[in-house]
Amino acid sequence: MSAEPTHYELLGVATDAPKDDIRAAYQDKLTDVRDHRAHEEASKRPSDSVIQAARDEEGRLRAAWQVLSDPVQRQRYDDLVGLVPSSDGDHHDLDHEEDDDEDADDAVDGDVPATRDRSRRSPASMVTAEGLEIPSAGRRATAAGIDTITLLVLYVVIVYPIIFGLGLTGIPAVIAGIGTPLFLIVVYLIVPTYRGGQTLGKRYTYTMVVDRATGQLPTLSQVVRRYTVPAFAVVLLQQTGGLIALMYGVSFLMNREQVSLADRMAKTAVVIARYRPDRLA
Repeated sequence: MSAEPTHYELLGVATDAPKDDIRAAYQDKLTDVRDHRAHEEASKRPSDSVIQAARDEEGRLRAAWQVLSDPVQRQRYDDLVGLVPSSDGDHHDLDHEEDDDEDADDAVDGDVPATRDRSRRSPASMVTAEGLEIPSAGRRATAAGIDTITLLVLYVVIVYPIIFGLGLTGIPAVIAGIGTPLFLIVVYLIVPTYRGGQTLGKRYTYTMVVDRATGQLPTLSQVVRRYTVPAFAVVLLQQTGGLIALMYGVSFLMNREQVSLADRMAKTAVVIARYRPDRLA
């Protein structure tokens, strides 16, 4: 038998602990581990082994949180490790029913990320040192393709009727040509990503944008930083800017962990939507 602690033991919570208690324990332990790592990194003679051990511990804590924060994964984990269901019999069953109801609303509720792909890990996915499950490059490219095509269609549907239908020329036409992309970036990219971590493409491929350090929803500042370069490129360079924005968006293909230029600027990550992230204060 494995000597490794269970997720509950790792976080120091009871096997029937509610999600709020698990979240609090996770945040406390994660903070302690990070403080320990930061202290070691700032020391005169930092130990690589101690720093790596702290990173590994962060990954284990995040993996435990991702499993225990999701009712479906938690029930499967409990079955796997042979935990006896709580005496009231309602702990996981109610959560499961609520989760099924929320999944049914995924198609219309932009606030809740899609989670239908939680049943198994994709063979092509990988887990980073932070415990984040990264989707395959093809999966992420599909999401980027869906978003790009959708934005182009929306741009054509909005701009062409305005410019040609109203006969705009000169400065009004330029304003319409520049203002529309900015409007679409805000409405289609920034707002949905901030509210639920997902654009249409990410919902369709069951991926989402999260804060790389916590695995939770990014802040508004992070989301804005994520899309600042595409916005300025489109405004300042127009057609050429669109190409730059596209290259910027698919820059995740340049490295193994799929950290795009947008992710680097915003300190975010695109992960498989197996759990419902919270917005940490």
